[in-house]
Amino acid sequence: MTEIDAARNQLRLLVHLSSHSFRNLKDIDWQPGQGCHLLIGPNGSGKSSLLESVYLLATTRSFRTSQPGDCVRHGEGEFHVTGEVDSGVRSRLEVGWVSGGRFRRLNDRSAPLVEHLRVLPVVAWTDADRDLLSGPPALRRRFIDQGIVAERPTALETLARYRQALAGKRVLLMERRKAIGPWNEVLAGAASEIMKLRRDYMERVSTEFAAAASLSGLSLPLVELRYRPSIDIMEITQEHVLATIESFERRERDKGRPLVGPHLDDVEILFGGRGIRRVGSAGERKVLGLLLAAARGRLLGAVGRDPIYLLDDADTELDRGRLEAVFGVFSEAKQVLVSSNRSEVWGMAEGATRWRLEEGDLSPA
Repeated sequence: MTEIDAARNQLRLLVHLSSHSFRNLKDIDWQPGQGCHLLIGPNGSGKSSLLESVYLLATTRSFRTSQPGDCVRHGEGEFHVTGEVDSGVRSRLEVGWVSGGRFRRLNDRSAPLVEHLRVLPVVAWTDADRDLLSGPPALRRRFIDQGIVAERPTALETLARYRQALAGKRVLLMERRKAIGPWNEVLAGAASEIMKLRRDYMERVSTEFAAAASLSGLSLPLVELRYRPSIDIMEITQEHVLATIESFERRERDKGRPLVGPHLDDVEILFGGRGIRRVGSAGERKVLGLLLAAARGRLLGAVGRDPIYLLDDADTELDRGRLEAVFGVFSEAKQVLVSSNRSEVWGMAEGATRWRLEEGDLSPA
């Protein structure tokens, strides 16, 4: 049975969340359950922090900072987030920062990161993603890899193998040492796997993006998502990848750094045949970003890993018509957490459970 087959038909819901000394949140004990949950409150009230705590619980990483210690409430020395996930059986996740160190636990025990990531699939669209469409390529590489790992957490091992080999090769090139052949072979093996995973993922996410755009009913110019690998070859094999890497060896030695490989891949996003950087308005980019989030979630749903969606300030930069159209794409989602500071624009969210955040305090609206 494959990793994907094993995940099929397992509905996962976050059914309990508690946090202690996390950001500006007052300590919470929350049972969100199935469906859509609207988190309403003014700026700085803790809405993003609540979504961040869920994301951190699911992925062990923050979408705001690379330093988990930054999540400790001012004046405190540690934080602790715990959640229970129902997938037919209950699983307990814990993450935190204690005495200057990060920890995570699954069902009250230490567990490999891959096992932790299998428990609660999550798709987020937050302020941290606002530059995905028009910002540097690293953001789009991260977008692809996050999607791949959400589907198959064991892909982390391939990504880590590539990063380690790349770091080793960088040192040799900087020190002008000659023995880079073995590193190139390791890089080629990991790179060919990553390129196949990225190409396959982008083909599938493009299809699901088109489906989500159609479901929204919005009249959008044609949107094209194209994977642009640094190693542009028709047949992705370890041998062909290695040959390409080796063809750059002289230039890499001159520059003192690796010049080709998945660490330089990109995704081209065309909006009506033109680069999104040049033509997309803030509102159009927000629509496309939310549709991309929906596409990622649809892919996870197709393999039986329906995610929890975290949509931070989902209504900003959108008029009511476009907000209603885009939000309708998420209407069949099993669990959605949406933050907003404009309760008046959410009249179309019938059946949603409303919560109020004021100065870090969460309560029913």
